[in-house]
Amino acid sequence: MLPIINAVGCVVLVGFILIQWFGGRVLDKKLHDAQEREILEKNARFEAEKKVGQLQSDIQGLKDSVDSIRQAAEAAEKEVTLKNEEIAKFAAGLEEAKAKILTWEQAVKERDEALQKRDAALAERDSKIKEVNGQLVATRKRLDEAVAELKQAAAAGAGAR
Repeated sequence: MLPIINAVGCVVLVGFILIQWFGGRVLDKKLHDAQEREILEKNARFEAEKKVGQLQSDIQGLKDSVDSIRQAAEAAEKEVTLKNEEIAKFAAGLEEAKAKILTWEQAVKERDEALQKRDAALAERDSKIKEVNGQLVATRKRLDEAVAELKQAAAAGAGAR
């Protein structure tokens, strides 16, 4: 009986060892799977941290770009404002110049009209001078004739005396 109990005990022990061995294999498999998951999770976390770093760098780059664009826009806006002020000054100067040109044109027109009136007055004066000169020449001729007649009359009267 003892050998039978020993044999049953050996079978139970072998069964127990097999159960332990299979349990150990299952635990080894679970441990191995857990280690694989941990490695995958570490890799995923590393990749995620790497992406976070890249995204933060990209965000910072975008912020810098936005800031530089904003500064450029502000500078351009100031330049546009200055250009608009210059344009307004030039427009005012142009309007002032146009007004001066109109005044000058009016003055030239008035001068031309005055010159035409003067030329007409000079032509009329010249005409009167020529007329008076013609009358003066005619009067002088009559006077010369009268003087010559008087001289003849005086010479004939002196010869008759």
